[in-house]
Amino acid sequence: MQTRIYEFEAAYFDGKSAVRHVAKIRLTPHGLILTIAQHSERTWPYASIRLNHSGGARDPVRLERPLGSGSAVETLVIEDARFLEQAHDIAPGALVPFLHRARNKVLSRFLLLMALLFIPPFLYVVWTVGIPAMTDSVAENVPVAWEEKLGETVLKTMIHSSLPEPDPEMKQVLDEISGQLLHTFPNQPYTFKIYVHPGKMVNAMALPGGTIVVFQGLINITATPEELAGVLAHEFQHVLLRHSTRGIIRQLATSALLAILVGDSNGVMNSVLGAAGQLESLHFSRSMETEADQGGMKMILAAGIDPAGMVRIFEKLQKEERRLLADLANATGDAELEKKIPEWMKYLSTHPAGEDRVALLQELSRASTREPQPLLPKLDWQSMYREPGKIKN
Repeated sequence: MQTRIYEFEAAYFDGKSAVRHVAKIRLTPHGLILTIAQHSERTWPYASIRLNHSGGARDPVRLERPLGSGSAVETLVIEDARFLEQAHDIAPGALVPFLHRARNKVLSRFLLLMALLFIPPFLYVVWTVGIPAMTDSVAENVPVAWEEKLGETVLKTMIHSSLPEPDPEMKQVLDEISGQLLHTFPNQPYTFKIYVHPGKMVNAMALPGGTIVVFQGLINITATPEELAGVLAHEFQHVLLRHSTRGIIRQLATSALLAILVGDSNGVMNSVLGAAGQLESLHFSRSMETEADQGGMKMILAAGIDPAGMVRIFEKLQKEERRLLADLANATGDAELEKKIPEWMKYLSTHPAGEDRVALLQELSRASTREPQPLLPKLDWQSMYREPGKIKN
């Protein structure tokens, strides 16, 4: 068994004269403890020591420690060939040659530079290509029953209360319109549930599993059943294309990636990456909106419904968007706000700009090859208008 020796004799030079002093050295995990002649003990931390050694087994070890900010150094010379081995045993890697340290520093800087150059593009590819591809693949294999439960959970979270069933007249209208639209997809796996929210917001939304919520405010701006059919066709496409499910799975994947990359302790980096992930998520949502517009118009045409109704309702939504911007400008006192907002909204909005989608729908509507039949011609459409009320808890 080899005996471990942690005390050695050395020659000490104080850097001020050529006088040689005898010193005793004791190795510790954090530094060298020196005793020089009759003086008290001193500590040399490993971080302050430079090692100059040729590498030969019989060559003496020379340790240097700078004195202050000048060029003078105090020096230890150890003749015992076992010194470096024992030093590595008690403090691995603490004493390495000075040139080796310099090379390691250069290598570290080079690796850091490479990381700064290549990691951001890698993360961008993961965000824009990897995660969407993965979430699309996962979403295609999610059971419909799981989507239905997810949709119910999201609905409760967003609305915070139960939505009443539509009144019989409205329910019959919704059933007839949705039946004619969904007849074009006879093998689709969903059982759609349509709720009418009594709020005055001009909006509609599709949740996973076939839940559709149409706000009364949106119904109130429609002039014909064909316009409502255009909204429903758009929302049906969100469900059939599993947009909400894909979005939720993508958000989970993004959160998991952030946790892996930065953990919970790095709040600043987490916020930066989170913002980047959110912007890309908005872009992904705009893609889904365009898909739903295209698929919705194809559904309208396949059902033999007048496509002009879908074009008109989205023209109204475009006007509603402009009205809201004008109201915001008045509220903020910025008369130029309405002119400023559309450019950045076109990038940050989860919906495509109104002009873009209306133009797309007009172009798609020209693909109609047959004369559309009136939808619910005997119905007094004004009877569908209701004064927004309160949701019952």
